[in-house]
Amino acid sequence: MSHLSIGLLSPLRESLTSRSMAKEVVMKICITEAVWESYQTRLFSVAPQAEVLRLSREGQFSGSADDVDAFFFSEDLYRAPRATVEAALGLATSGIRWVHSSSAGIDHPIFQAVLDSGAILTHSPGLHSKPIAEYVLGHILSQAKNLAAHAGHQKAHAWTPLDSVELTERTIGIVGYGGIGAAVARLAKAFEMRVIATKRSPVDDPNLDERMEPSRLLELMASSDYVVLTVPLTDESKGMIGAAELAAMKGDALLINVARGSVVDSEALLEALSEGRIGGAVLDVTAPEPLPSDSPLWDLPNVTITPHDSGDSRFSFERTGDFWLKNLARYVRGEPLVNVATSIELTNDSPRRRELGLPAEDED
Repeated sequence: MSHLSIGLLSPLRESLTSRSMAKEVVMKICITEAVWESYQTRLFSVAPQAEVLRLSREGQFSGSADDVDAFFFSEDLYRAPRATVEAALGLATSGIRWVHSSSAGIDHPIFQAVLDSGAILTHSPGLHSKPIAEYVLGHILSQAKNLAAHAGHQKAHAWTPLDSVELTERTIGIVGYGGIGAAVARLAKAFEMRVIATKRSPVDDPNLDERMEPSRLLELMASSDYVVLTVPLTDESKGMIGAAELAAMKGDALLINVARGSVVDSEALLEALSEGRIGGAVLDVTAPEPLPSDSPLWDLPNVTITPHDSGDSRFSFERTGDFWLKNLARYVRGEPLVNVATSIELTNDSPRRRELGLPAEDED
């Protein structure tokens, strides 16, 4: 990832210069109706001469989709009907100049297709760290304070006192210490937890008690009461949590995955959970997604599954929109864009790959 190079900016500047009017930029931008409703005033303050093409929730464009300069792949598209998503994907890979994704992760094959089409691709790392960190601490507290058991007792009209766990001095191990990991550490420190994390480069963070090289992963797994996966999906991280790593965990430890499902060996995890060799798992991500309805994971009492929505909130929609507008202002001025992706190391293993007509991982 890097800032946009001068070489990439040259064709962009040429396009904007050739389409200028009264010294103001004329450009064509595509956004969803949801973004239009929230940002139309601010959009025109940034790009007053812009022509705006809107994509409805039903997958219909408000005008011609030809000659689009920029497209914002906003958060609402991740829950839109299939027809809308396919219209958006078709536009994103049609050879337009710039696509911005509201997501932090760009391991889905569609983003490789965007790059292959010659478009500039930017994304939104760090903008979902607050809700994801709250999700992590929420589930840690839920387990520590027996919230699920208390709910069951209430349903049964049973007055059953339970001992709980105090988080003070418990160890939380974070695998991959980026923006999300740092946000988790900040909240964990409010509970006086000990925070350790794997990270290649040194970091000056008062919330981190010990940085470990990735080669010490087994040590982190063995030392932690709560293991939180926040590492990006790459060729190196795929399957990094396997049988040996799970075997190193404490018998009552909780694994929380807010990274990608493929970071964990699914079969090894199922075996460890089924046999009660670890305390449990909270899975906001699975491999594949959506998790098939016949997966044994659904019925395990020590597993909590959520549909990859730990980063979703009204505020994250606003943050990603605000960030896109700032990048749009840079685009209009011909300045370097922020958070430019230059390559995609690994693609998502979702069945959506087949639905979108993209090759399987083992195909060329």
